[in-house]
Amino acid sequence: MESSSSSSLKPDHVIIWLDKHMSVERNNRTSKIDLATNATLDDVPSNERSLDIDNLIACADEQCHNEQKLDALLKTSLHMFTDKNECLKSIQEHLADNKRVFFISSGSMGALIVPDIHDLLSRFIYIFCGRITKHDWAFDYTTDLLIFDYETDLFARLLRDIAKYYISKSEKSSNQASSIEYLTWAFRLAQRANKLDQDDVKFIKTIEKRLIQLDPSQSNDNADDFRIGQNADEG
Repeated sequence: MESSSSSSLKPDHVIIWLDKHMSVERNNRTSKIDLATNATLDDVPSNERSLDIDNLIACADEQCHNEQKLDALLKTSLHMFTDKNECLKSIQEHLADNKRVFFISSGSMGALIVPDIHDLLSRFIYIFCGRITKHDWAFDYTTDLLIFDYETDLFARLLRDIAKYYISKSEKSSNQASSIEYLTWAFRLAQRANKLDQDDVKFIKTIEKRLIQLDPSQSNDNADDFRIGQNADEG
């Protein structure tokens, strides 16, 4: 039974990433920070521009503080693994805890683990590789996974899929406050995805329309947020 207030709601999506190179702490740090920052919904500043990585690392005097902040963000937002068995254990634990797992893997590691998880995580598996044509094994799981060779495409699609997950939770909720909260999360994620690829403004508008139907007071706030996102893209 849902709480009568949305204040007790916590995001329940988890990103798990299996990759022998990406999972090394200092490798591709900027990319991992980019995804972690965009995918987190905890303590989100009202101004989405403050989530820009440049703003997080710009001030040299605060470098140590920023590094600690970014390390904490990575640990809480991304679950990185180099070992298949440890990764599989984490997936099973999060599913047992009723989390929605979004799973990313390299092509080579995906060939090892996807046969074990494709039923559990169907449609929430993302393969990220240098050359798609090198991974013929993936074509046996075309209904279960998506495969990418560009980071921006992967991140934008992942954010939109997480947004769609919260839209689904909103539609299933019998509590209006919870429905609004879920849609607000979806709106933020959709904005961030669009900031990456400018590919789906219609999706943002659809979420905004649903929000306004549930709570007309959201109209001006979301319009302002949308303009902030556009201005940041144009800047």
